[in-house]
Formats: sequence, C-alpha cells, structure tokens
Amino acid sequence: MEMITAEEVKQLIVEVRQEFQIPPYFPDASLENYIKEGYVRLMKLNPVAKLESDLDFRMLLKNYTYYAYHHKVNEWENNYASLILSWQLGSEVDIDADA
Repeated sequence: MEMITAEEVKQLIVEVRQEFQIPPYFPDASLENYIKEGYVRLMKLNPVAKLESDLDFRMLLKNYTYYAYHHKVNEWENNYASLILSWQLGSEVDIDADA
C-alpha cells in the first residue's frame, strides 16, 4: 500500500482547517495523525483509490479528519457507510468502459 506524501498531508491540513474552521492553536501534528489514520483506513477499504484524482476519497478523508478531531470516528463510519460502499463499488466497475 502506498503511503500519503508529506506534501499531500500539508495540503490536506490547510483544506481541513479552512473547510471545518479548525482553530490555529490546534496542532498540525494532531491533524497529520488523523489524516494518516484515515488514509490507511480508507486504503484498506479501497486499495486502488488515488487521493490526487478521486474527489470522493479526498472528501471522505477530510471528513474522517474532522470527526477524529471531535473524537467521533464511529459516527463517521455510520454516517458515511452508504457513501463508502458506493465509492468502493465505483472502483470495482469501470464506468468509463464502452460496452
């Protein structure tokens, strides 16, 4: 499994802080840890996903980070279960292939 790069983590920290209004006094190191945890978790669910080109993956990871920030990861799993399933299934079926 390929790991998330330091540059991707930095960019996601900026996006998460802006989109979810995470205060500047909350340490980047904690957000980085949440991002890495979420990345590994999502990659286990969909090992062919590409963070740079898959907007569903990016959105799920940012939302995982936000839920982890609030210590509500179980709620994230419940709230996003159907979206995660459709994301997984979308990777199984090549929707761009000509039939």
